Amino acid sequence: MGNKKRLRLQLTKLRGVLGLKGKPDKDLEKNDQELFDAIVNNNLVDESLSFLDELDVEKDWKKVEKILFPSKVHKIWSKNVFKYAAIFLGVFSLSLSYLWISKVNSKGDDNIHVGDFVTLDIGGEIIAIDNHGSHSIELPTGAKVAVHNGDTLIYEVGEQISESIFNELHVPNGKIFTLVLSDGTEIKLNSGSNIRFPVKFPAVGNREVYIYGEAYFDVSKDSVHPFVVNSEDMAVKVLGTEFNFSTYNEQKKVATVLVEGSVSLRHGSSLDEEVLLVPGEKGSWDREEQKIAVNKVDTNLYTSWTIGEIVIRDTPFSELMANLERVYNVKIQNTNKEITQRTFNARFNRNIEDVEDVLEALKLIVPFDYEIYRENARINQITIK
Repeated sequence: MGNKKRLRLQLTKLRGVLGLKGKPDKDLEKNDQELFDAIVNNNLVDESLSFLDELDVEKDWKKVEKILFPSKVHKIWSKNVFKYAAIFLGVFSLSLSYLWISKVNSKGDDNIHVGDFVTLDIGGEIIAIDNHGSHSIELPTGAKVAVHNGDTLIYEVGEQISESIFNELHVPNGKIFTLVLSDGTEIKLNSGSNIRFPVKFPAVGNREVYIYGEAYFDVSKDSVHPFVVNSEDMAVKVLGTEFNFSTYNEQKKVATVLVEGSVSLRHGSSLDEEVLLVPGEKGSWDREEQKIAVNKVDTNLYTSWTIGEIVIRDTPFSELMANLERVYNVKIQNTNKEITQRTFNARFNRNIEDVEDVLEALKLIVPFDYEIYRENARINQITIK
């Protein structure tokens, strides 16, 4: 019996009879059984069967090879060896999958492509970072500049590093990631965010970074070198403080919420309007009215995303759907124009409720229908009706 048929037999038997419990019989070799166990432990029985049925080994290898090994991208993988390798196992036969596993230690909660991973552009090379394990980050010159440990990237640089070198970190939808800069400043980045930063800050002048999206900053104190967060609309200047900064495109306002310390705000590079915040205040740049407003707020409402909370306050439906797209890494199309500008108040936890739970709860506030489209058991699009 061939590898593919043997695996299919065991997976079908397991799904239909044993209900994801028990062991395969002696029809499998030792290595095959280890891989089979990994499929079971990672709940990939249905996905493996689907790939076995739909894909042809020789015909599809080139396509999958391009997905797994795209040019100009170097992947840092975890030691969670089997999870998605197990899916491709059924496609390329057991022996070929083991050859691939020896080259790539795969993770998986999505299909394998760079868009699913936190990526770091180190200048001419993009590193895709898995959120498992621990690895060193080296520049194209070979100089070690950082250590990746789980969902955190920590920069530690020596005297040999030039101050003019910039790296750029991208956090995709569905992820939250922490970056520690060379000065000790800790930045937690929300889903769908980018940050550009120097590998080493200059000896003279400001410590400046450039951001799109949302991030929580815990800035290392340095009275000689103020820390400046730049976005397309606003610049935030601090000496040492904790604050949340949000500048997604769909938001009407760019907001800075100060938790501790003090910051000054200004629109872009203009020095004409500079506003000082004290803890518990939110400074917002209104993109339509072109002015800064300051309000007292409950800071927890704006920082709870760092622990998985999704807080919705007077949020238009269109902005809310964009937020859910980022949080759950799913495309949402709204064809119900009547609720586009309706506002919502709610609170969820991304670690507990999935996107269907959220939609069902929102339906209790304003009735609407939706349709879910799946690909290989994963939700990839939702249409609001």
